[in-house]
Amino acid sequence: MENSKPKKLNTKLEHYLKLIVDQYIETGEPVGSKYLVEKCKLNCSSATIRNIMAELEKMNFLEKPHISGGRIPSTKGLSYYAKYLIYNPMHYFNSKLEDLLAKRRINIDATLDEAANIVSQMAGFAVVATTNNFSETLKSIQLTPLNKSSAVVVLVTSSGNVQNKIFNFEKGVELNDLRVAVRLFKERLIDTPLIELANKVVALEPIFSEQVKNYEVIMQNFIKNIFCFKEKIENKAFNTNAIILSESISREEIAKLFDLIEHHSVWEALENNLDDEKNIKLDVSRPNLNIISKKIDFVNSKNIKEISIVGPKNLDFKESFEALEILEKMIKSDVEKGNQNE
Repeated sequence: MENSKPKKLNTKLEHYLKLIVDQYIETGEPVGSKYLVEKCKLNCSSATIRNIMAELEKMNFLEKPHISGGRIPSTKGLSYYAKYLIYNPMHYFNSKLEDLLAKRRINIDATLDEAANIVSQMAGFAVVATTNNFSETLKSIQLTPLNKSSAVVVLVTSSGNVQNKIFNFEKGVELNDLRVAVRLFKERLIDTPLIELANKVVALEPIFSEQVKNYEVIMQNFIKNIFCFKEKIENKAFNTNAIILSESISREEIAKLFDLIEHHSVWEALENNLDDEKNIKLDVSRPNLNIISKKIDFVNSKNIKEISIVGPKNLDFKESFEALEILEKMIKSDVEKGNQNE
């Protein structure tokens, strides 16, 4: 997709470009002039449509894969169609969300996994949910002695994750020393991002030196074994069969796509913004794949940071934008409910 803003078409050309792309999305095949006239019951001749198609092709909105065949939308044409002819996130949102919840008997408490799986199956494309721990914070820390030589440190995070970590007593460290240390951590580290905990422990050394015996040993144990969190990105994909079973997508493209899904942030990997305000990016530049990705900015959104939709070249943009809105709404509702229960 071109970085520069495409020149706006006149109303007539926009109308026919939309009809052509609509038919291409429906069939996945090149669209001929005679077929378009009959299918859309147009009040003009095939020759007129051929002239319009030729004009759109000259402007690089359409391509002709075969000399005698119909035309397909180019990267520029798909981008224009998505941004100017289809993209309207509020147009279908409310009614479709209610319809989805009613038909599938999902209430607003449904997890993103359930919702993403249903939406992807209904629409026939793959959905990728990306999580990271960049903003996940420590909400609680508790100590439970096991025996004379060990104890369990229980950490609860802002996303509801509970982690149990073993603290083994080294020579000279007593249970009471550990209790004092945990109390200080509770006073000083609650609401600290997990990936910053180890560094924050180092900053507490002056306080520990005054209140905790053998504080160096305890602090080092927490830094190496308890507060050892690193930045990580995890992607969960739903309905990937929609990609794997597609006859139009090569094995090489699928391999590259799965490398992207497994090891990277999809949103960060895309270069072109569709809607800066809503953090939506669109990639229609790949040979046989289209990708739409939305960055989620809700605080405490269970670390769901991105939702991405992946489909073939004739991906239905209307359904895709609608799906993004539905999933974002479910995340937001889940977050608001969680905040009310705190």
